[in-house]
Amino acid sequence: MACVLLALACCAERCWRTLKRTRYLLLAIVLIYGWATPGQYLWANSWAPTEEGLLRGSVQMLRLLGVLAALQVLLWRLSAAQMFSGLYTLFAPLTWLGFDRQCWALRLSLTMRFSAELLLRKDALTWHGFLQRLTEAEQPSDLRDVLILVESLSFFDLMLLLAGVASMTLMMMV
Repeated sequence: MACVLLALACCAERCWRTLKRTRYLLLAIVLIYGWATPGQYLWANSWAPTEEGLLRGSVQMLRLLGVLAALQVLLWRLSAAQMFSGLYTLFAPLTWLGFDRQCWALRLSLTMRFSAELLLRKDALTWHGFLQRLTEAEQPSDLRDVLILVESLSFFDLMLLLAGVASMTLMMMV
């Protein structure tokens, strides 16, 4: 809930736009939980939603709202280069498991570049414009360098990361 309030205070327009885009998903989560979770029916019919289902669906909806609000604060505060740098640094431990973070960073940066170019075109959101854009994407193009700015973590960043890992560990133990 604190993430939602912080996001509304910092970047209200972005939050309202995201809420408008996800309103049907949020409603569907509550309704699916309401009818799919066993429990006490709200009224005396077998097709009625349950109290427990609506409660659990509301909790899931609030969790998703918190994640979306935190994401909006990050998108408002950080540039694309800073977000890539942060994710690149956070994925460093996954290299021990065979995860290729350079390949991931390249794919993500190309996807972000392509989607940004697609959304800037006026005809990109029509069916004909989308198909035309896909045929253009298959044509050979000139190569471009992809640069990823990698910043080292500060002491504050490390302490914040450690506190996050510790809190997640404590929540999993409870």
